[in-house]
Amino acid sequence: MQKNLPKRNLKLVMLESILTAGLLSMSIMTPFFNSIGLNQRQIALSQAIFTIVVSILNLPAGWIADRFSRKWANVIGDFGVAISFWIYAGVNSFTGVVICECSLGFFMAFSQGVDVSLLRHFSQKICPTDEYFRRQSVRLSFWQYAATLILVLLGGPIGAINFRLAILLSGLPSLVAGIISLFIQDDSCRLQPVQSNPLRDMMRILHSSFKEPTLRRRILAYAVGREMTHGIIWVFTPILIMAGVPLSIVSGAWALNSLACIVGTKLASKLVVKLKDWQILALPVGLMICSMTTLSIKINLWTVWTYLLMGVVQGWTGATLMTLVQEHTQPEEQTSVVSLAKVVGQIIYIPAVFLTGWAADYDLHYAPLMTMVLFVPISLRIIFALKRE
Repeated sequence: MQKNLPKRNLKLVMLESILTAGLLSMSIMTPFFNSIGLNQRQIALSQAIFTIVVSILNLPAGWIADRFSRKWANVIGDFGVAISFWIYAGVNSFTGVVICECSLGFFMAFSQGVDVSLLRHFSQKICPTDEYFRRQSVRLSFWQYAATLILVLLGGPIGAINFRLAILLSGLPSLVAGIISLFIQDDSCRLQPVQSNPLRDMMRILHSSFKEPTLRRRILAYAVGREMTHGIIWVFTPILIMAGVPLSIVSGAWALNSLACIVGTKLASKLVVKLKDWQILALPVGLMICSMTTLSIKINLWTVWTYLLMGVVQGWTGATLMTLVQEHTQPEEQTSVVSLAKVVGQIIYIPAVFLTGWAADYDLHYAPLMTMVLFVPISLRIIFALKRE
């Protein structure tokens, strides 16, 4: 029984992470926001506020998980997210949206980083090689995007009946994930603080992570690689409608984007152990440039499908970039450093989502152009720095 325990725990961690990867109401959130009077700038601002809350709390929540219990951080986060969505289903104003986004940010901060930390821990207990961990990470990403696809396919028809019902049901996967987390036997090593003051110990981890060039570059690679598909996602539905896609089949386009994410993870499963670190970032950057250049020039029924390249990018980066960070992180600091990497991404996301939404309010063609302006220069700089290693 003891020999099978790491495999059992690994399966539970992956199942919890799969259930919380997607959002049932994602494809109808922009129309829902519009239905209660929000414009693109207010939508972007609400997401920026959510990100600020998560950014402030991510490192403290990660430190608490490392110090006390990664399992219970997951349980609290999952149950809290479920309750937040149930409240979200009743909001009627921008103020209500902001309150619910703050609540979601608070509870998501507790669970972000925990699943991948436990994934690495149990993977190494089964087989202590980076290759095995990378393959498990890619496998997890594949099933996460498969679950997201199912949720999108369900969410579109449910949202067509009632936006609020789709949001209400979005809390159900987190509720089930929280229950599953209760059965994980977390025997991962605990963080032993160097500083007696928790805030000082958090700052110590932050400082040491950025002081080490190898880890710093990978944190930045993760943050930039993940966020270059994030801000533009809130403009995807308006771009589809502008191209002439009927609202009734917009959820189908979201489903295709989820399929593209799965394609990205499958490519990663074939190539990730063969590529150098700089190549792992260069490939998605090249695809992003192709997609965003096309859409900044022309948006119609022929060109809008190049957005699916961003789905491939999302799948690839989700499967590959965090493993680069974790492979250069101490076991007892895994959640803290993962949370730090997410914070860096969120700091990048705040101006990115606001500027993308602001550009879209003037002209939807400016949104993909803004994405390139924000991400191409910094991506190339990181790629060349990784290549010089």
